[in-house]
Amino acid sequence: MKARELNNLIKDAEGPTVEFKRTTGDLKDGLETVCGMLNAKGGKVFFGVNRKGVIEGQQVSEQTMHEITESFKRFEPPPVIEIERVEVRAGHEVVVLSAKPNAEAVPFTFDGRPYERVGNTTRKMSQARYEALLLQRSHETRRWENAPAVRVRLKDLDREEILRTRDEAIRQRRISAGTSMDVGDILDRLGLRIDGKITQAAQVLYGTRFLPDYPQCLIKMGRFRGTKITGDILDNKQEHLNAFASLREGMAFLDRTLPLSARFPKGKIFREDRLPVPVYLFSSLCTTGFGGVIA
Repeated sequence: MKARELNNLIKDAEGPTVEFKRTTGDLKDGLETVCGMLNAKGGKVFFGVNRKGVIEGQQVSEQTMHEITESFKRFEPPPVIEIERVEVRAGHEVVVLSAKPNAEAVPFTFDGRPYERVGNTTRKMSQARYEALLLQRSHETRRWENAPAVRVRLKDLDREEILRTRDEAIRQRRISAGTSMDVGDILDRLGLRIDGKITQAAQVLYGTRFLPDYPQCLIKMGRFRGTKITGDILDNKQEHLNAFASLREGMAFLDRTLPLSARFPKGKIFREDRLPVPVYLFSSLCTTGFGGVIA
């Protein structure tokens, strides 16, 4: 970084991504600010610039740099912080710490405490917010659907269903028409194969065998006499299927078993057919994992 670039960076006042410290004597406060920036969108802390944005610089020894780099060990989890030294006059430099954002690692702590940046100030993060961010991080990195599928190989997935997903994505212009028809490549693009391992999500969406490891991939459908599900069962069916097949099977069951009424509107020659449940509600009934009809 050149002195002119430094001037451009500090021309604006302190804010969520910029903090000025006169010397590294304020290193602890500066690192707390770095922590707050890491927990947001990143930012820069300038040592050798006073609060008014005037570049003063300071003498920077190797011991000073050692103390700064050693202090990074006090962050958890380990952050990405870049250090730059900018000479502003003979024997005087500005030290710039750049906090690189990493949303997947939030929340960060410094000396065991989390900080957040609010405007141009840094403050301790509330316990409630810290716990919420910690739970979010744990959920995102350890979600069940992202774990490797149990004893599932590529050949165990429904290739035609995967290709239908590809075709639909192309139709909606979510992916290019030149996207490979290799099912492994498609799963990679969808985030359903991670580091070469098929995820639980891929198994639920495209699996072809479910027992004994995935008994939850089940749809139950029933038709009952009367107005209570405790009455006589006129028709019932259950299937272990993937999510797409379950939706189609459930909609087909409702379409087959629901009574169809009709009427001729006044002044019209065409009949209007009516189902007791609107068609657009079929999918919501099916996605509950149970499709039921009361006769």
